[in-house]
Amino acid sequence: MNHQKEKTPWREVNLIIAPFTLFSQFWNNRYHLVRFRLVDIVCLGYLGLIGVLLPFFHHAVPHWPVEFLIHLILVVSGLEIVRLGEKHPQNHILWTIRTFYPVFFYVYSFFELKRTVLMFFGTYWATDFLIKADEIIFGASPAKWVQGFYSPLLDELISFFYVAYALFVVVVAVPLYLQGKRKETFAVLSIVGCVYFTNDFLFYLFPAENPRASTKLAELYLTDYTGYFFAFFTRLQGSEGIAPGGCFPSEHVSSVTAWTLATWRYNKKLACLLFPMVLGVAISTVYLNYHHGVDAIAGIIWGCIGSYAAIPILRKRGEL
Repeated sequence: MNHQKEKTPWREVNLIIAPFTLFSQFWNNRYHLVRFRLVDIVCLGYLGLIGVLLPFFHHAVPHWPVEFLIHLILVVSGLEIVRLGEKHPQNHILWTIRTFYPVFFYVYSFFELKRTVLMFFGTYWATDFLIKADEIIFGASPAKWVQGFYSPLLDELISFFYVAYALFVVVVAVPLYLQGKRKETFAVLSIVGCVYFTNDFLFYLFPAENPRASTKLAELYLTDYTGYFFAFFTRLQGSEGIAPGGCFPSEHVSSVTAWTLATWRYNKKLACLLFPMVLGVAISTVYLNYHHGVDAIAGIIWGCIGSYAAIPILRKRGEL
């Protein structure tokens, strides 16, 4: 009897270890020989991390089991896309999907913030911090004084910069891919991915309402920007209803900074055209009141930090 009692704890340990053992065997059989680029690791790693954390930090997440299931499906789908793409590199359609699938995951990770960004803290605790930081840096919230510059033509120009950030993947990555520069395309997507997904995680750590969604700044709004064609799309893309907590640092700004710095490695002439765009996007986020002033500053800083941090990792992995 004593001998059986001594074995009981080991049986319990084996029951705990068994699922990990089965998963390890499954991974080795299916993905051991698959080549994952850095962009795959940060993309699927981020989605997997948020999914794993949801069961533990979900008090402010409605329908969290559904969110968990979606993350599971996305991660498994991403793994299979990479596996099939690497297995059939001559299949152009499959390889194109394998190359650019992270872009679609970028979009999803941003839109889901509306539902999940409060999972750690339950409140937009960083809003007051950002408002005070703006007052220290600018003397007052930019939401107060930018309205004095509003005019239809200027609003349209600024709106162009705001929506243009979505075109960087077309201007930078797609031409590299069409030129057959697969390695360079992956390197650019990896640099941007490192910035983008780490920026997303910072949203969870510093949840803050943007100026338009903040009740504390509501009394400052005496008028709103107008504009024409691009202003229409700006309202669609920048609506405060998309992700009121996706504020600090500005992902618009950090992303275009990363795209531009990555472009500098492979096309300096194009990069010289994109650098003014970074400034234009940064100004637009504040001018249109979709970000606090400090968000844009932090976005440039984070875009630089993430981009340069990715370079030695890529070099070590032989992906540059």
